[in-house]
Amino acid sequence: MRTSRLAIVALLCLVTLAGIAAVAGAPPPTQLCGVCSSDVTDEAGIDGATGAGTLDIYVDERGDSLWRARVPVDSSTAERYRANESALEAAVDDAWAPYHAAEGDVGAVESTLDGETVVVEYAVDDLARQGVGDAWIVDYFALGASNARYGRTAERVTIHAPEGTEITNRVPDAAVDENTATWTDDAEFDRQTYVTYGSGGVLGAAAGYATIGLEVGPTALEHGVRGGAALGLLVGLVGVAVCRTDLGIAVFDAATLERLIAAVGVVGAVGFLVVGVVATDAGLASGPVALASLGVGYALLGSGARRLGRRLETRGLVGLSLLATLVAGGIALPLAGPPVYAIPLCFGAATALCLPIGYVAERGRFPVALVAGAAVAPIAAIASVAPVSAFGYGPALYGLLLLPWVAAVAAFGYPLALLGRRLALGAD
Repeated sequence: MRTSRLAIVALLCLVTLAGIAAVAGAPPPTQLCGVCSSDVTDEAGIDGATGAGTLDIYVDERGDSLWRARVPVDSSTAERYRANESALEAAVDDAWAPYHAAEGDVGAVESTLDGETVVVEYAVDDLARQGVGDAWIVDYFALGASNARYGRTAERVTIHAPEGTEITNRVPDAAVDENTATWTDDAEFDRQTYVTYGSGGVLGAAAGYATIGLEVGPTALEHGVRGGAALGLLVGLVGVAVCRTDLGIAVFDAATLERLIAAVGVVGAVGFLVVGVVATDAGLASGPVALASLGVGYALLGSGARRLGRRLETRGLVGLSLLATLVAGGIALPLAGPPVYAIPLCFGAATALCLPIGYVAERGRFPVALVAGAAVAPIAAIASVAPVSAFGYGPALYGLLLLPWVAAVAAFGYPLALLGRRLALGAD
């Protein structure tokens, strides 16, 4: 076995062992409701509970909060708690989950009985802080690069912004209604949940997203560089290689390349859509839809480049490449809903840029700016989903998991580069 193969096997073994170690050492889900019962962690919750309960989190004008958990109990237990307040307090004390979202920050706990429902209220300070303009941000639930995750436990979790405000950002998996964000049914509570609120409207939304950008921007840039720099170098080498490789240039004309690219794109799009349909019972799976949309963009780019390429020159081909990428994102959005996956789109843009890269190279110039633009794609991809970690080991290892995307850029970008070179030669 050659040294290169041994190195690959060793790398795969290290990644596997790291994943096993991280999974084995990962803590159980962090429960949002500290006193609700949980089937995930086998926490019984409050003694006598007949359901998981609900959790309402009320944020005040100062950014502090009041958490109110309501847990139903059976009638006999309710009578016992009503007759003995000490028993109720003891039951609540024993019900706290070992891992819950407000652990270490809980203050002023008060337990009462409302009919056959135990009501537990506790204060948590500094849940939100002021951001850009009149925007406020709840960043309490953002876990960063930690490998922790949330368990919703409660049947319903609702975050209430102060009266007179509106939630101004898209909150993952939550139903937003003016100043409330609610998670019910099977909705997951994202480990990077941010909630912004303020005056509402376009300006309010802009201020909210600007606040989120300032919050995650430095980390996104750091993780993008740490995780994507090596990938960017490899994509840059792909850009250089497609300029200097003549394999197939004398065999394929522009018409043949168009048919090849269109066929690959259409077959890929249909195949991934089929996978997206059968992979889930609830609509289309977003991952396969994102890949299928890239197939559509690939086919459109190949067909459009051959028909319009000779009239577009370099800038036009760059615009056509980016337009095909945007079309791919536009197709994914109505089929699978937001967010549009950034990683496929960024690497798709790098692939599409191989078309003008080949065109410029055949004209006798080295496309420095275009190759650099393609090389930035992995950094942008990782930065857009930061903070990232792979098995809890940070962005560098996460970047290694994206190596197949570099191979995809080379495999699908080379036919586009050949087409660009054919267009530069003026040969059909």
